[in-house]
Amino acid sequence: MSSESEYVTGLSREALDPERGTPIDTPWGMYSLHLVGDEVVCVQAFCPHMDGPLFEGTRAGSRLVCPWHSWIYDLSSCERVDSGDEEGRCLDHLLVIEGVDGALALRKAD
Repeated sequence: MSSESEYVTGLSREALDPERGTPIDTPWGMYSLHLVGDEVVCVQAFCPHMDGPLFEGTRAGSRLVCPWHSWIYDLSSCERVDSGDEEGRCLDHLLVIEGVDGALALRKAD
């Protein structure tokens, strides 16, 4: 299941913390895996604003708050949802594929 366009994380859904992001180094940079309800979402690990550690942010449902400057993102759409300027409106994300063996794989979103 591994190719240049796909990266197997070696992690399963059960290995993820339901309240915090799990940072992971990928061929495309640092991302973090988040459990959002029954879905696993993979977004950039650092905030587009000033590279704050977004993976350490506070979560409430699908909302993720950056610990540095409180920018708020909705993980279901990867968009910034607080009132603010246009900078950093969307988080870069990867598609998550759950393999037959339970291992999570990532693929670059088109």
